[in-house]
Amino acid sequence: MKVKLLLLICMFSSQLHAGPSIWDLDQTPTSEVLNGISAPNNYFAIAVGENGAIVHFKNGDNGTLIPSGTTNELYDVYAASDQLAVAAGVEIVLLWNGTDWQQIASNMNSNYTGLWITPEKDFLFYQDFGSPFSFICPYEIGAVQQGFCLGQFEAMISMCGRSDDIKMVMDNGDIRHYKNSLAPFNGIDELLHDESKFLNLTGVFIPESACLPGPFKPLDIYAINNTKEFYHFDGNQWNNMGVIIPNDQTLTWLNGSRSNNIVATGFKPNGMLGNDGVIWTFDGSIWTEETNLPIGTPGLTDVAVNIGLIDEIFIDGFEVSNMALTNSDIKVDILAAAENGHKISSDDIFETLFNDVTVDKKLITPEPIHSGDTIIFQIDISNSGPSNAIAVKFYDSYEHSIELTQDNCNMQTSEVKDSFTRRTKNIPIVSVDEMITCTMEFKVIGNVGDMIINYANIRGMDSNSIDIDMANDESYSRAVIQPN
Repeated sequence: MKVKLLLLICMFSSQLHAGPSIWDLDQTPTSEVLNGISAPNNYFAIAVGENGAIVHFKNGDNGTLIPSGTTNELYDVYAASDQLAVAAGVEIVLLWNGTDWQQIASNMNSNYTGLWITPEKDFLFYQDFGSPFSFICPYEIGAVQQGFCLGQFEAMISMCGRSDDIKMVMDNGDIRHYKNSLAPFNGIDELLHDESKFLNLTGVFIPESACLPGPFKPLDIYAINNTKEFYHFDGNQWNNMGVIIPNDQTLTWLNGSRSNNIVATGFKPNGMLGNDGVIWTFDGSIWTEETNLPIGTPGLTDVAVNIGLIDEIFIDGFEVSNMALTNSDIKVDILAAAENGHKISSDDIFETLFNDVTVDKKLITPEPIHSGDTIIFQIDISNSGPSNAIAVKFYDSYEHSIELTQDNCNMQTSEVKDSFTRRTKNIPIVSVDEMITCTMEFKVIGNVGDMIINYANIRGMDSNSIDIDMANDESYSRAVIQPN
């Protein structure tokens, strides 16, 4: 999800490497400037641009031009799957339903951008970017009646979380917390972080594993400030990462799949009334400028990054779960949108080890649950490989309808806020095929009808390895307190 400020909207109208990177520069079916790109996985992507251009990419091809029904410039796109996406631009917002693009919002003199879809795919959000107010609008997918938009002095740059638990990063560095309706929690406009520095964030990447449930700040955010600087939010404050960007470069966006494989795009004047592309990569330790881009790479506007499996693994129709993976079976796919309808791609930038750590949390006390009961949750953490997982952090969060009485997981309370407690534990190593099991015991202190919500999350902290599948890094258990 991306917000292009006016400077970037109009700009085109006038690590650790295993040797030199290999980039492919290709022409798509359009010659229009492509402003935005989004890829929910490593086999499907969507790019949007000037004159209503929309290009769908499948299995690494050069794309197919899809009718958009508009000639308005499109700034941004967010794809949740090949069946659900949203695109936005000058005076229009479009929804992809798997068959065609349909208009869902339109307003004269509006510049729509800033898009996001919940992981549950029940709500999407778009922003009417303006001055002095920007309006963030919720859209319930499949509903006839839609809610009201929320006006803000600051522009929303990026979002993360899940349905009814949404964190927004604003252009001034503030971080806010909202429900799907954009109503505040407990009747309060919940400001998770009030930034004191004067920031002008123009690009934001929030690693999925850093956006944990509840009223807590994301643990990790990477950003472009004022198109010229890299900033990092460490869970408490924003800090300049101290990278020297050449004065002639303008950074446009950044994206990644984890905190240790991030790609930033941009452009610089080429002295011939045009622009050359710029790419920087971050391996968890160092930002490095790419120096091996193909000759003629035009200015780059946006980037999508995914972890995927090499194509040959599916040649015989095998399911991934039926095969023993090695590190060479896995790649980090990078796809960037460019001027003149070009795209650039690579899958050999990051040399790293891969693992697949899973957490599963379940209530082992039989339901129904009553106030005053003692209940037990079991947590299982495992690693299916192909490499050991080093420096894994385990998070457990629960609402205060339950009270911890015994913790066999040996965790430590890290944060208590509003109606939530979060506890953490550092696990030095989870070896391949290892299973770690522990239990936590609680007393039910809530009232009849209250929800019992308990989340478990894991996060790899080793900059030299990547967790293949983030979907199984979170597990939660829910129950409702019943009458006696």
